[in-house]
Amino acid sequence: MRRQWTIALLLVAAAFAVYAPVRDHEFVNYDDDLYIVENQNLRAPLGLESVRRAFASPYETNWIPLTWLSLHVDYALYGTEPAGYHLTNVGLHALSTVLLFFALSRMTRATWPSAFVAAVFALHPLHVESIAWASERKDTLSGLFWMLALLAYGEYARRPGSRRRYALVLLCLALGLLAKPVAVTLPFALLLLDYWPLSRLRANATDALPDGPRLRRAVVEKLPMLLLVAAVSVVTYLVQLETGAMSRDAMLPFRFRLVNAVDSYAIYLAKSFWPTDLAVFYPHPLREVSALQTGVWALGLTAFTAAAARVAATRPYLIVGWLWYLGTLVPMIGLVQVGMQARADRYMYVPLIGLSILLAWGAADVFGRRRAGRRVLAMAGCGAVVALAFVAWRQISHWRDTIALYERAVAVTERNFLAHQGLASGYLAAGRLEEAKLHYAEAGRLKPGWLAPTIGLGDVLLKEGDVAQAIEHYRSVLRVDPDHARALEQLGAAWLEAGKPAKAAGALRRALRSAPREPGAPHARTASLHGLLAQALSERGEWAESIEHYRKALESRPDFAAAHANLGFALMQIGRFREARSHLEQALSIGLESEEVHVALATLALRRREPEPAVRHFRDALRLNPDHPSAANNLAWLLATSGSDRVRDPAESIRIAEAMLVTAGGSNPAVLDTIAAAYAAAGRFEAAVRTATDAARLAREAGDGALAEEIEGRLALYRSGRPYVDRSRPSKG
Repeated sequence: MRRQWTIALLLVAAAFAVYAPVRDHEFVNYDDDLYIVENQNLRAPLGLESVRRAFASPYETNWIPLTWLSLHVDYALYGTEPAGYHLTNVGLHALSTVLLFFALSRMTRATWPSAFVAAVFALHPLHVESIAWASERKDTLSGLFWMLALLAYGEYARRPGSRRRYALVLLCLALGLLAKPVAVTLPFALLLLDYWPLSRLRANATDALPDGPRLRRAVVEKLPMLLLVAAVSVVTYLVQLETGAMSRDAMLPFRFRLVNAVDSYAIYLAKSFWPTDLAVFYPHPLREVSALQTGVWALGLTAFTAAAARVAATRPYLIVGWLWYLGTLVPMIGLVQVGMQARADRYMYVPLIGLSILLAWGAADVFGRRRAGRRVLAMAGCGAVVALAFVAWRQISHWRDTIALYERAVAVTERNFLAHQGLASGYLAAGRLEEAKLHYAEAGRLKPGWLAPTIGLGDVLLKEGDVAQAIEHYRSVLRVDPDHARALEQLGAAWLEAGKPAKAAGALRRALRSAPREPGAPHARTASLHGLLAQALSERGEWAESIEHYRKALESRPDFAAAHANLGFALMQIGRFREARSHLEQALSIGLESEEVHVALATLALRRREPEPAVRHFRDALRLNPDHPSAANNLAWLLATSGSDRVRDPAESIRIAEAMLVTAGGSNPAVLDTIAAAYAAAGRFEAAVRTATDAARLAREAGDGALAEEIEGRLALYRSGRPYVDRSRPSKG
């Protein structure tokens, strides 16, 4: 037993050593943005309502309630820091590895073949996608319950009449299905284990075929599992049909799907033994491939199945491992199409175990009979594991960020429209606009009729300042799909940039009507749409409706800092200062560092006759923008004229105001008025009189008689040797 625990610790150490780099990885814009960064469900308090929502309200295209709850826990612990999510995936994977090792070693009584299978599971490059991709939590979590089910089933097989042990297997299956529905094949895998190594289906060890009565009992025994699988399959199918992940209109002809399935079985097999050129996305060929090639693959798969069946009596692990591989891949092989991919590395998370079983016990059977053979086998096994670990470590580096991920996909695949689109979006976010433009164009060329690249090109143009061309790109999308919410949203943003809020409001209202029909839109886009519409209405002076839409934005996304700030500005316009202050402070607490927010809060503090908070906020505004004119002038004015000894600082006021005067060219009467007040506060009354006289003259020349009269009133104080103390005015300049 000590040996087994030592092996288990080595497996965990190896997994963490190879996957350690993920702690420095970023989220990628392939589901991480929707599943984690923009998923407002995760922001809600973790409680009974979160559990209800996870089960009752599918997010995006998946019914995976346990995975959502797992990510919710991660958000409570780590917020939006990627390291925690990635390392949690590594921990779940390492634990699954150990459970797989213990399950196999207890069932087979063969420690070293079990250790090899577990090591391959831990370190195979095909599994990098499931672990280094934060959003693929569903693989690592479902895999954990799959391995727990194997361990529990091995214990149940020792005492088949134990209801408690059977209930534990059923519970593990249920939890695995709730994490990811691919666990539907678990009962099938357990039936294979009944054949070997548990020997529950054969009357004699030398029999190749299962005994009829034993087989019937084993199948009946699994009926509760099969009923559970059927229920989850129906729910998953309905959810994916409703959310558009499995649209009947977009479904490929069956012959295409069948050909791709046969090819994928062959390609997965090849990649399992030679894992090169791995990518995040493999585009579906969308056409018939060589009939000869597909025929050869099909013949090869059939021949191996027949050969494994022929030697099942003496080498049962061959048929078990092979059927494990074929069977557990069925839900993901593409016969029922979900998404645009031909295949995915993550789909091999569990099926690879079957191939590893086949190889481990087959090699032990051939080479393990003699001591020399066992030594060679041990060296070959260790060498294979080390090689897999090295390739996996290299593959992990391609997941470090969005650009690296898609650059790799573009490099190792052909006609990969999604990789070009993803790479373009990464370049756009990084400000590499020319490169973004090239890859958006290539994505559009590779997939004609796909609207996303056209929108992306519009986004690049908008960022370049070519608003007219950006608008034309969004309009071209709307000519094809008049209700395309994303195009309408960006069109509204472009009209705002062009200074046409009425047109922006029209586009954004249409976007709000269209958005709920798109998967995930109520979570990911509604807040943004309401915020943009509120901005357009604010620019038109329609404050009441603007405030209403800012509030709706915050209902969808309570941590929307910009909406809090803009709502605060809008509330100030209609005199609701207490509410305005609350929202502005909320914007700061969320992390929006904006000089305008600080200036607004300082202004509100002055209205409440609170000079110290006002000074603090004016200083923060200048820290963010040293050239902010009103913040500088108001701060200098407060430091010169405040009645509070804790605030007044004439020397700093003079320094700030004189620096402003240089910028203003010496002809701004408001700035000269501030300098005069500062001179007077410092006791330099002659300078104060000269400066105030110039300020009053310039104000009259500019036609601002009211300001001139105020300055002349203060000028009288300076001539009598008294400074000006401002006890009433909320802000200046």
